[in-house]
Amino acid sequence: MKLLLSTVSVLFLLSAQAQPNLSFEITDYNFGELNEEGGFAEYTFKFVNSGDVPIKVTAVKASCGCTTPGWTKEEVMPGDSGYVKAKYNPRNRPGRFRKSLRVSTTHGPSNQTLYISGFVKPKPKTPEQEFPILAGDLRLKYRGLNMGKITTERPVEKSFDVFNYSDTIVSLNSLSISLPEHITVSLVQEFLNPREVGQMIVTYDPIKKGDYGYVSDMIELTDNSEESLSVIAVIEEYFPEMTAEELDNAAKLEIIDRSYDLGKVTAGEKLEIEFELKNVGNEKLYFRTIKSNCGCITYEVKNKGIKKGKSQMLKVFFDTSDMRGNQYKSITIYSNDPVAPTQIITIKGNVSRAEN
Repeated sequence: MKLLLSTVSVLFLLSAQAQPNLSFEITDYNFGELNEEGGFAEYTFKFVNSGDVPIKVTAVKASCGCTTPGWTKEEVMPGDSGYVKAKYNPRNRPGRFRKSLRVSTTHGPSNQTLYISGFVKPKPKTPEQEFPILAGDLRLKYRGLNMGKITTERPVEKSFDVFNYSDTIVSLNSLSISLPEHITVSLVQEFLNPREVGQMIVTYDPIKKGDYGYVSDMIELTDNSEESLSVIAVIEEYFPEMTAEELDNAAKLEIIDRSYDLGKVTAGEKLEIEFELKNVGNEKLYFRTIKSNCGCITYEVKNKGIKKGKSQMLKVFFDTSDMRGNQYKSITIYSNDPVAPTQIITIKGNVSRAEN
């Protein structure tokens, strides 16, 4: 019995000693900064077979198609060296990156995982690429000129970069501008030289616009504009700073059961839902506007205002034609409630196909 145990022990020790082992000098390499247009970046991870038996790398699997691996194809004897190569393509991959390479050998998957990382500097854009939107002799970065969230306190100005891609000087007087009354446009510079970048100032008067919530206006800077531009904004009512007493005396909108679940309905049904709107404040409540996020919804209110302590019903008409699946719609009410001037009603449900 002792002899058997001794023999097993010797075999175990021999087996433990005869293990393949890849010892890499570096397992995590940072390229630093690469140029997107600079072509492939390569790094070679060197290893030594520090085990007691020959070993062969059979595969290296990269975590991304952007990384092409290579490796020593021959069997590596104990004490000899080999390599695993990583070839990274930075094209169309600006920003930081970190990729892995999983090494497999003749003795099964290795515990070794190699990593490459770095930062790819974006390829410089041409003016035509940076300013893709055509507006006569000018180019802009975006078709939508976003004024952001504004209030009715005063007109708001915002600047937008423009590029004169023509061969002639462009001045404001040379622009044939078609604008609504509440929008004006000017150039910061008196004129723009050919191939020069400048700034255009858009001034938006929300009081003249006379609307609330999300609004959009189409404008054209020249008669030969290939694309119309849109000026967009979200308008909210301006309320000056108020004392606690003034807030207590102000109008206050309360929506009774502001969420409605339709459950399951059949496509094509035209539904009517009512919501109770109540003024729990001390001044008269006025509705500035009511908007929905879907053309399938219309509404009706008897009066545009509610006296103190009174209420009225908001009728909502929901047309489910051409709808399928889960639906989530909203109606936004803009009022003169200084605490909550914007309040939302939601309607949800599941619309199924109508049976023939």
